[in-house]
This record gives sequence, structure tokens and C-alpha cells, in this order.
Amino acid sequence: MLWQLAQVFWVGGLWVFHVGLVPALKVSGLAPLLVQDIAAQIDRWLIGVALLGLLTQLAVLARVEGLSAWGRQFRGQMLLLGLGACVSYYTLRYGISVGERWQMFCFLVLGFSGIVLVAQPVPVRAHRLRR
Repeated sequence: MLWQLAQVFWVGGLWVFHVGLVPALKVSGLAPLLVQDIAAQIDRWLIGVALLGLLTQLAVLARVEGLSAWGRQFRGQMLLLGLGACVSYYTLRYGISVGERWQMFCFLVLGFSGIVLVAQPVPVRAHRLRR
């Protein structure tokens, strides 16, 4: 259940914000610079929530399937891709300070890796019969 809850918060939050909230703010008649500033401020918090969700899911995957599942399973690889996108986003935003296009690329990689993860089955521990 923790896997799905973490997924709802970080994947749902990313997509609802960029597909729902930002376009609604643009249509509402607010100044474009204000909408851009709001989006930039909320982006960094959404990436932080995604980072926490990814770390939670990595911990659940390691607990259920073992630490080697991070590189062996497709779910683990997608989680590591998302983690790399989060780290890259913060590095580009605060470390290197390059243009917003690379930050948006990291955001898109994170969003699409989340969508792919939603389509994957939830990791479950096989129950052993006691005799």
C-alpha cells in the first residue's frame, strides 16, 4: 500500500500540476510572468515530493525484492531514472544554472518515468507456507 500511496503523491502531483493547474492559471487572465513565477516556485517543491516518493518506492522495492532489484528489474531502473532526473533538476537549477529547457527536460523525464511506473505491477512479497 505504501508503494501506491507514494506513487499517487508524486506522479499524480506532477501531472495534475502541469496538465491541470498551470493551463488553468494561464486561461484565468493572470499575467504571464506571474504564472511563470508561480510554476517555477511550485516546480521545485513538486520535485522534492517526487524525490521523497521515489526514495520511498526504492525502499519498498529493496525490502520486498532485495537491493539487487534496483538494477535487475524494470521497476527499479525506472525508479533510478526518476531519481537521476530529480538530482539533475536540482543540479541544473541551483548548481550549474543553465536555461529552463534542461530543467523542463528533467521534469518530463521524471513525469514519463512515473507514468511508466504506474503501469507496472506493485511489488509483493510471496507468502511462504509454514508447516
